[in-house]
Amino acid sequence: MTIHRRVLFLKILAFLLLIGPGLMMILGTKGPFMAAINGFLDFAHQPYDGQTQISGEAAFLLNAILGGILIGFGTLIWMVSEHVFRGNPALGRKMILTALFAWFITDSLGSVLAGAWFNAVINLVILIAFLLPLLFGRTDA
Repeated sequence: MTIHRRVLFLKILAFLLLIGPGLMMILGTKGPFMAAINGFLDFAHQPYDGQTQISGEAAFLLNAILGGILIGFGTLIWMVSEHVFRGNPALGRKMILTALFAWFITDSLGSVLAGAWFNAVINLVILIAFLLPLLFGRTDA
């Protein structure tokens, strides 16, 4: 895979796995995406039984804040991919991998401690998706 395709793949992943879900979290706080958000939370917090839902004003606020953080993290990966990784793959890779592993370790540990162990499995799939364009491929244009 060329560097151009690797950058494109990273940007698509950033949108699909981070920016898009972050927007859904913000717009779904009191809107049409709440069912999808509750469905994901229930799926991540096995068993999938319809019992896990966001409720209460504090939970809605936290959901909106975390949606904003997802958008920021996705935007950061998008920008580093385009403006750093494209010209300096080693530096871009180091920057993105550091952020990804910081997220993966803390999010997965917190999920396990909260009883949502399956979210760590989901996190692993997301991490692997980002590792593919970061670690495999040519660096030529």
